[in-house]
Amino acid sequence: MDRLRVVCVLFLCGIASVSIATDLVIESLDGNGQLIFNEVPNVSTYRVEQASSLGGSWGFFTNIPPSGTGTITSSIPLAASAQFFRVVAELEPTPEGMALIPAGSFQMGDTFGEGYSSELPVHSVYVSGFYVGKYEVTNDEMVEVMQWAHDNGKLIVSSSSITNAQGNQQKLLDLDDVGCRITWDGSTFGIKSEKGSGYPCFEVSWYGSAAYCNYRSEMEERTPCYNLSDWSCDFSANGYRLPTEAEWEKAARGGLNGKRFDWGDTINHNYANYWANGSAYPYDTSPYTTYTFHPSYADGDVPYSNPVGSFAPNGHGLYDMVGNMWEWCSDWYDGEYYASSPSSNPRGASTGLNRVMRGGCWAHNAKSCRSAGRLGGSPSDSRYFIGFRAALPAKP
Repeated sequence: MDRLRVVCVLFLCGIASVSIATDLVIESLDGNGQLIFNEVPNVSTYRVEQASSLGGSWGFFTNIPPSGTGTITSSIPLAASAQFFRVVAELEPTPEGMALIPAGSFQMGDTFGEGYSSELPVHSVYVSGFYVGKYEVTNDEMVEVMQWAHDNGKLIVSSSSITNAQGNQQKLLDLDDVGCRITWDGSTFGIKSEKGSGYPCFEVSWYGSAAYCNYRSEMEERTPCYNLSDWSCDFSANGYRLPTEAEWEKAARGGLNGKRFDWGDTINHNYANYWANGSAYPYDTSPYTTYTFHPSYADGDVPYSNPVGSFAPNGHGLYDMVGNMWEWCSDWYDGEYYASSPSSNPRGASTGLNRVMRGGCWAHNAKSCRSAGRLGGSPSDSRYFIGFRAALPAKP
């Protein structure tokens, strides 16, 4: 992917600024060469260029590295022939299969007052920019990562389960459940033909989701986030991890604040794979008067999951944030956490019994699928309606 260019031009005489991109703005450049401008996320370097006129040729002046503080102040030597300066932000390419969720604030929680007490109070939350998978992690991706982990001595595998070999050993994946789509022949993982390739991985515990993130990080020579001895997360590492609950909700809303779902306020099977009933909730506009699975996927053999990407993406380009599979988040679950949640980058309770799950699933109703809906599950749970997607940090 080609690097994108975000440009701000500053006219030195009179200190009048012209912004071509609203995110990157030069605040000032004084006669002593002190340049001040705001930062934008995911930048590898800022390049200052100069020209004698707006229509003239722009020449390289200097490079300035990102600071991560939000504002950059730098002294640059002023050239006598230069009357115009501009800052060019070289953005890192978006990792394959992921979408950039821009930094910003949103209203987190149940703005309609129709959910559960754990979704209150509604509160403003700022989330730094980050990447998240466009799709739920598939069986194909899980097999690739787990095969690498096995071949590198990181797993204990039996006919019934996968366990991490290092650290605090936990069941990562339940292989002998009838619904599991991943197979093991004693040396190699495979995928069952029915509802296998291209479908979300399920029967994966929270531990399995975190371990997947670590192993995938190591495969790509990134620094793993999770300590497998105590399963804590190092958010400063550059590896894959589960999204925090706040990150997940911001991503799930797709830029639509104050809506029930990422497309609007009503739901039916045209939008998502869930257990529909038009008589249960006024915002479920399905024609059914009893609970009904999605007819395109209810083929008599559970789970009634759909291939990833079967429905339209939300405003951030993410698929299946509503329905299909509940998705693990990094946080410990606390039903009263919102009352004391930090206003910037909250990461959940410090400890607990359950981990957060979000998004609803093929087997649960419209109420569970709301963007504000939240649920807790034991981190050792592995069910045929729980999956996950991975996140990556973006440069500040």
